[in-house]
Amino acid sequence: MRRATLVWLLGSSVCANFACSRSRVEPNDSLAFMIGSQTVASLRLEELTRRIEPRTVTVFEPYEQAPAAFEAISLAAVLDEAYGPSWRDHEALLFTCRDGYQPTIPVKRVLQHQAFVAFARPGEDGFTILKDEEGTKRRVPLEPAYVIWNNLDDDRILAEGDYGWPYQVTQIGLVSFRSRFAEMVPPEDASAKVRAGFEAFSAHCSKCHAVNGHGGTVGPELNYPANPTEYMKADWLRRWIDDPTSMRQSPRMPPLNAKLPRRAELIEEIVAYLEAMA
Repeated sequence: MRRATLVWLLGSSVCANFACSRSRVEPNDSLAFMIGSQTVASLRLEELTRRIEPRTVTVFEPYEQAPAAFEAISLAAVLDEAYGPSWRDHEALLFTCRDGYQPTIPVKRVLQHQAFVAFARPGEDGFTILKDEEGTKRRVPLEPAYVIWNNLDDDRILAEGDYGWPYQVTQIGLVSFRSRFAEMVPPEDASAKVRAGFEAFSAHCSKCHAVNGHGGTVGPELNYPANPTEYMKADWLRRWIDDPTSMRQSPRMPPLNAKLPRRAELIEEIVAYLEAMA
């Protein structure tokens, strides 16, 4: 469904909602805020929703592939409460989730696009989404927090699908790629293609996969005890990243987002990065 059609159907995607039910936030739900390995704040969502006006935010939900409304507060305002304005000078945000998912999102993305911390779905008993996992749709809990983006008014965010939509978020950290992921960063003399592959891997793969112990834990480590380029032909690896279902029935790993610009080149760059890290 095209963005213009969605906007016509749904009206404004972000609106103030003074009737937002703050009681939907559990009193003990909280977010920890880090700089590197140091905790600088721990804020309860109940407290944040008193300080920051909640809104009803309507988005095209990338996991459900349908319009959905959430009760949410501005992510930028949340970061201001935790860090003051200094967070804008950092390189990236690292989100830690209860299931081991650890996506990293550039700070500039939050500055250039509208992001929110969702805490409830109005009119629904639970705070969940209906997600397709290994060919089966199931209800997945989102609490305590779900990061969502205003993609109805933003073509680029809409095209990027579920990139940057972590749920079950318990911790947010300010990091630099080279210091936080020192063992994941390619050598300084790496080619431009390998460096581009590292950026693509960080954005689209490291949320689930680790390299040399750095990254998410949902999927397998990709460099220990062996790198996939050591036991999988390059053509097979490209095909796996492109469409895992073409090689295995009901794989847990999703294909690389089909709407990404330069998608074929991104796959080539990711493979080049993995080869360089082997």
